[in-house]
Amino acid sequence: VFIGAGKSTLLNLLAGREIKGIYLNTGLIQINGKKASKLLRRKIGYVMQEDIFFSHITVRQCLEFVGKIRLPENMKGSEKKAVVDQVINELGLDKCQNTILGSDIFEGGCSGGEKKRCSIGVELISNPACIIMDEPTTGLDSATAFNLIHTLKVLGKKENRSICMTIHQPSSQVFFMFDKLMLMCDGRVAFYGKNSDVLPFFDSIGMPCYLNWNPADFL
Repeated sequence: VFIGAGKSTLLNLLAGREIKGIYLNTGLIQINGKKASKLLRRKIGYVMQEDIFFSHITVRQCLEFVGKIRLPENMKGSEKKAVVDQVINELGLDKCQNTILGSDIFEGGCSGGEKKRCSIGVELISNPACIIMDEPTTGLDSATAFNLIHTLKVLGKKENRSICMTIHQPSSQVFFMFDKLMLMCDGRVAFYGKNSDVLPFFDSIGMPCYLNWNPADFL
């Protein structure tokens, strides 16, 4: 929840990303009860906070390029196209699939929300069992953020896919869409459990949430 609490560091460790200065000092990371190996971590998709693309290509071209790289070499071209079509449909990218991604240099292009959906689509191409995201709603307006998280929740339930993310200052509507919540402060866990249990927990230790407050603002 707090800036500098260690959210991104935790995600990088869970995803097995090799970043200078970040390493596991003690403890063990497990996936489904097994020690996290490189093979298991291939089933994890990671969406960075920054959207990095070739700005002059379209959404569809971007996803097709990723499909050629990540999907099996022996998969037919028609099958790869079907995977791309499915991702575009699931993420609601139909209307902008032929729009260039754009940048500060290229005028026009996709909106921030569309770029973020494309970033998520890049990871969905390889059909990971789990997707980890670092602050996917940063820079998005409240309506776009809500629609994005709602889409992810639907996809998670539909495809039995785990979705783990850090988020900063969500609206109350977005906050209540999460199933489980971890609060961090100074690199330590302050709370972990069901979303519905967090306010009763703080109430039990003498820190009740004020009436009509956004729980995320209170926490």
